[in-house]
Amino acid sequence: MDVAQLIGVGGAVVAMIYGLYIINQRITAKNQGFGPNTLKIVGVVLFIPTILILALVTSFQSETLAALLGTVAGYVLSNNSKNDGTD
Repeated sequence: MDVAQLIGVGGAVVAMIYGLYIINQRITAKNQGFGPNTLKIVGVVLFIPTILILALVTSFQSETLAALLGTVAGYVLSNNSKNDGTD
């Protein structure tokens, strides 16, 4: 691992930790529990930097990384409402 990869991985890890800290601060400030939207944002905060780390330290093809990013986009844009099918 060269210096640029090390800096990239370190930055991604710092982004994960800081993101989790901010989420914790928001939950505490709003006096909320840990619900589905919180779980969704925690997943995004952890998953996107993980994809960056994978891109830096592995030899994944760009199509694989694009598929992972598409998975994140689908997850974030998915609807959480409980629909009984009577629209």
